[in-house]
Formats: sequence, structure tokens, C-alpha cells
Amino acid sequence: MDAVIYLAHGSRREAANGKFIDFIQKVMQQSSAAIQAYGFLEHAEPSAAQAVETCIEQGASDITIVPVFLLPGIHANIDIPAELERFPDVVFHYGRPLGVDDIMVEILVDRLAEAGFGGQEDETVLLVGHGSRVPEARVEFEKLASGLTEKVACRVHTAFVTTPVFYREAAAKLVNQKIYILPYFLFSGGYTVKMKRELGAVSGDIIFCKPVGFDERIIPLIEKRAAEVVAYEFKLSNYVTA
Repeated sequence: MDAVIYLAHGSRREAANGKFIDFIQKVMQQSSAAIQAYGFLEHAEPSAAQAVETCIEQGASDITIVPVFLLPGIHANIDIPAELERFPDVVFHYGRPLGVDDIMVEILVDRLAEAGFGGQEDETVLLVGHGSRVPEARVEFEKLASGLTEKVACRVHTAFVTTPVFYREAAAKLVNQKIYILPYFLFSGGYTVKMKRELGAVSGDIIFCKPVGFDERIIPLIEKRAAEVVAYEFKLSNYVTA
């Protein structure tokens, strides 16, 4: 029997995990899969392994894993596949993270508009992501920024929280401009608080937009990612990266 599992990163903040659960339950309501479950990679339960065990207990032997992550990275490419290797008797099909898509660009455009962005000459955008050691993540992030640039007719700069170019360094270079900080996060956690505190020391007019969050427009994209994995058998070697 087939099953689908939706996996998120997980947060130390119970409220953030609750938002994911509320969101993914809406996804599950629209799915035709006979067996469905969700889980977290870190900080919360059910864990990825517990979600798989739940599906097996319900008779699943063929499981589609949908990583609800914005971009590819160590978690999506290595950590989750490593968890799945614990179940050698189960056939896994593995989906891509949300990645670059018109839906994500549309949400970012709306986040800017909500913050008052008007596309004026003295306005600029700094798109801030988590950062990853996986080169593919940076490539996709830059593609996302390019797509956003086309929509807002303004150059979109990029920076990261955990890897260069760091957001504080990037913001410091954008002098004499109104900077719209656009956090590219599902779970913002303490990152947004940290960014606001550190960028308070940077001169200039800085406006924070809301993060992407669990916008309901992502639901059809998750369904699309789940459908794309049909007939693709999971192999850990496909996801190992240097």
C-alpha cells in the first residue's frame, strides 16, 4: 500500500511546529493518498523514523517522502536519506524541496508589497536565506532572486545567515537606500530577531518583510513535488554531496 510522508525541519519553538502541523493537515486533506503522515527532522516529534513506522503499521510498503524545505541542502540531500536507510524493506520515493517556482516568487512579491515596497529608485531588496554548504542551494537561491528581480524591476541582492555573504555585510554596503529585508524562511525561529538586533547598528532605513511562512499557495506546489516522484526509487547515493 502507498503512503506519503511530509517532513519539515522542526523548531525548538512549539508554536512554530504547530503552524507546520496546521498547514500540512490542509495539504493532507487535499491528497488522495490512502496513508499519510508528517514528521520533523529535528527538535520535535514525530521524528522522521516515527512517521515511517506509523505508515508501516498501517500497511504501507511503498512510501513517498516529500521534504517540506525551501531549498536543497544538507538536511534534504543527506540527513533525511540517511534516516530512510534504516528501513531497507521499504521502497521509498523521494521528492525535491520546494525549490524555484513561480509560486514562491509570487509570495515574495506579496511580502514586499505588504511591507510598502514601491519600486522607487532609492529602494532595494535584500533576500536573506539560511545558507548551505551544498552548491545547488546557492544556485537555486540566485535563480529565485533573478525571478524576483524581473517581477519588481529592482535589483535583488542576496545574503545568508550561516554562510557568506552574511546579511550584515551585505546590508552595510547598501548605503543611502531604503533596504527591504526579505527573510526566505518557513521557520523563522530566532533568526529574524537576531537580524533585527544586529541590523539595528547599520545606518540607513531598514524595513523587515514577513518571512515566506506557511502560505497556503504552497499547497499545490507540495502536491506537485509529491507527484513528480512517481516511479522514482530512492537511492541514498543520488543525494550524497561533497
